[in-house]
This record gives sequence, C-alpha cells and structure tokens, in this order.
Amino acid sequence: MSADVATAGPAAPAPELRDGYEVHQAALRRGLNVIQFPRQVMMATPPDGAGTAGGTQPQELSFAHGVPQTSTLSAVTYAQDKRMRRALLTNAGLPIPKGGAYSVGKGMEFAKRLIERIGYPVVVKPAIGDNTIETRTGLRDEDELASAIDYLRIPTTSRPTYTRAAFALTLLSEPEELDGRVMMPSSYRFLLEKHVSGEYLRFLVLGDEVCSVVHCPGGPWAGGERQHRDVTGETHTSLTDLARQAVRAVPGLAVAAVDIVTGDHTADAEAQDPRIVELSERPWLAIQAGVSARLSQDLGDAILRSHAAELDLGLGEQHDEVAVDLHMEGVTEPAKAIAAVAEAGRNNGLTGHVSVTDPVEGIADGVVQGRPDAIALLTENLLDARIDGGYRAALVEERGRPVERMDPLAVRD
Repeated sequence: MSADVATAGPAAPAPELRDGYEVHQAALRRGLNVIQFPRQVMMATPPDGAGTAGGTQPQELSFAHGVPQTSTLSAVTYAQDKRMRRALLTNAGLPIPKGGAYSVGKGMEFAKRLIERIGYPVVVKPAIGDNTIETRTGLRDEDELASAIDYLRIPTTSRPTYTRAAFALTLLSEPEELDGRVMMPSSYRFLLEKHVSGEYLRFLVLGDEVCSVVHCPGGPWAGGERQHRDVTGETHTSLTDLARQAVRAVPGLAVAAVDIVTGDHTADAEAQDPRIVELSERPWLAIQAGVSARLSQDLGDAILRSHAAELDLGLGEQHDEVAVDLHMEGVTEPAKAIAAVAEAGRNNGLTGHVSVTDPVEGIADGVVQGRPDAIALLTENLLDARIDGGYRAALVEERGRPVERMDPLAVRD
C-alpha cells in the first residue's frame, strides 16, 4: 500500500445503513464476491471454484438490510405489524405494556378512553413499520399526545427519522391535503402503550442465541451524553431467556432485536416486572456501534457466519485488507459520479483506479483495494445516493482479486 494512504477507519455509515454495511464488510473480509442493489439487497457467493463444506455447488447468501433470506416473509410481516406482534406475544404469555392500535382520525376518541384506564405517561409509535426510533415516550398529558400525533401525520418521506426496509409492508395510505397541509390520512394508525420506566435493554438474538445486550439509557433513540453500554456478561439469564422467548413467539425470524425495560438487568426477572416494549426483524446494529465499532463489526460477521452455516457454506479467514474488481451499472452522470467515488474512496484510504466504460449506459469499472469497511462504505453510499453530489448506481459488483501495491484511488481515462 502506498505510504501516503491513511490507515484510520472510514467515517461511520448512516444508522439505517449500518446492518447491511456490517454484513457487507464481513463478506468482503472473508473473500466472498458481492453483488448489491439499492436498499441494501445483497448477494454473496464464494470465489470461483469454491463450494460448500459438503463439496456441492456454490451457495448464494442473500440479505436485505443485513437480514438473512432465512427470515420468512410472514415473520417479517408479523414483526412489522405491531398489532399482530402484540397478539403473538400475548398469546405466548409474555409481558408487554398495556396498549392498543388506533387511527389518527376517528381512533383518537378510543385512544383517549384507553388512557383514562391506564393513565399517563404513555408511548406513541407508528403501528406498522421496521423503525424502532420513531417513538415518543413519556407523554404526560393531552397536549404532548397531540404533538406526537401531529408528528406522525407528517408524510413519512418528510419525517427525519423515518425508515422503510426493502421488504417493508406496502401501506395503501397516501398523504392527503387538509386545511392547506399535506398530511398522512386519518386512517393512518399508531400504537399507544403505557410508558414503562426502568433500564432500557436492547437484545440481539441470532438463531436462538442472545449475542448482545446493550443498556440504552433513555432508549435507543437517545443520544448526547447518555452512553450505550454493553452489559451482555452482566445480564441475568432469566432476561436473556425472555428475549429468546419473544423471538420464538414470532416464528421464522433468523435474527431480531428485542427491547426489554426492567428494573435491574442483573436481577432475576421473577423478582421484578420486565416488559417487552419492542421487537424488530432487523438487527439495528447502530445500537452496538454506539458502544464500539468493533462490537457491531463482530456481530455483522456473526450474522454472516450463521447464515453460511444454515447453507453448509464454508467461509474463509478474515483479512484486514482486500482488493476487488469493481463493476457498477446504472450510474447517474457517470463522469461526475466516478470522480466523486474516487475522491470519497481516496479520503478513506482506498487505492486503485476507476473509469467510465460506457457513458451512455452508465457503466463503470475499476480495481479498488483497502480496508473492507472502507470499500463497503463507499459502495453502500453510492447505492443510496450518499456520495457527494447525490450520484447513485443501480448495481455494484465486487469480485475478489489478489492484493498488490497501488496508488491512491483515482479516475483512469
């Protein structure tokens, strides 16, 4: 590697890209070839000539936002529809807050009746979706409730914390105009629950194993000085068992994030009153990244290894520097985009060269070498139009090649 190339890690990806990014870099570290499409749809295959551990034909690992293809569509649907999810958890005899789902229009009357029974404070969140941070907690009166509902009536594409997975449910609820404002329709639904106080814990469950527990003071959406802390080794087994039971209640999830609020994570669940307040089919590794980048990186590799084991696919050793033949299709404004790609990669210590091979079709090719996380960040940002200038691609393919000495990443005519 050229001596003037930086060795520090790349900038962090956007939180909503973290899951796919971590699995992506894990695949590159282990020498897999990767094809990616927008919205973090990724396929990874062994190098040419490699097969499964059993010696059969090469298998293809598929992910969307870091979620393996072995998570079934029905399970994802149940997890994203919070009313269905509440029913499944209740049927399994698991503790959840009192609550219900209502529309932002006529349903408000019934929501207020529920509050009369359960009392303030309450929590409001969208009733459908993969997002775990569009949550208003600790609402203490009718004014704060109205403010939370007003926020949810903002069209989803205009809400700063809104996310939508590639496998998200299709909502037939187009915004409407009311008194000169464009708003979500009165049929748009929200979940209202009793606010639960205590330690907010995020569990990552992979298969039937709890791989990580993070204490999130103020909740996973809180930032500032309230630092997330890894408490995996301290958490009582009764609470990890509760997280595992929650995932079992939604059959078909290969990985899940489970949020539990309890009094003391080191104490037996029987001696307190824990509540399952959130469950998502996505790992949401941005929470673990709030503890350390290495923790989220290791968990991304664990997700990759788990999926590979399901398909009896052997993986290679990890490498801290890799080289790939890079192929890009559907690149917008190819000449400008590739210049921006080269600059972004160079700023993150990547070496190699890229060039436009078909300006009409928006095709570009090149060789890129460096840290797997830097390569993953570069192409994730390109597919999500986060490269400076807003350029994007419709497909990116990365095929492994031998590492060699190269100059900082540049455009080649």
